[in-house]
Amino acid sequence: MNRNLAIVLLSAALLSCLYFCVYRWITADTAIAMKSERPELEWLRYEYDLSDQQFSTIRAMHETHDVVCRKLCKELVVAQKRLDTAIAEHPGLTPEVKEALAAWTAQRERCREATIAHMYDVSSVLNVNDAARYRERIFRNLIVPGRMPHVGKNGEFHEDLIEHAAPGSVDSAPSENDGPE
Repeated sequence: MNRNLAIVLLSAALLSCLYFCVYRWITADTAIAMKSERPELEWLRYEYDLSDQQFSTIRAMHETHDVVCRKLCKELVVAQKRLDTAIAEHPGLTPEVKEALAAWTAQRERCREATIAHMYDVSSVLNVNDAARYRERIFRNLIVPGRMPHVGKNGEFHEDLIEHAAPGSVDSAPSENDGPE
């Protein structure tokens, strides 16, 4: 009986150690990424096997684009609120509603254009095959569904949302309400 108990305890200890080692091995890249200066960009390093120079260049591009993106998102939130107000205040498709809709649509377009320009900038740092794969992924996951990185589903501006940096990382499917970027 003591021998069987010892075997069970030793087996449990061995399996626990094995589980811990495998877990650490599988999550090592994620743990390293989360300690980096821009963890939301680390997926690029691993997905496209970037050199340190390439990653530095892309990180600088992202930081420059992020300033523009936040400004455009704030402006889109204002346009969205103006459209919401116009729709709430007018019983039909009045000139005021049309004007607010046109302003909102134009702002969405500015956001998409800025994102596409950034997509091309980043892809210029990658090799030809990776650049094409990156553009397809960003276009399919970020631009076409109209995700807007700093605006929540209810139209509120969030300074710290970083979902856009890792397209496809969101569990739920994007909706048209997610915005343009």
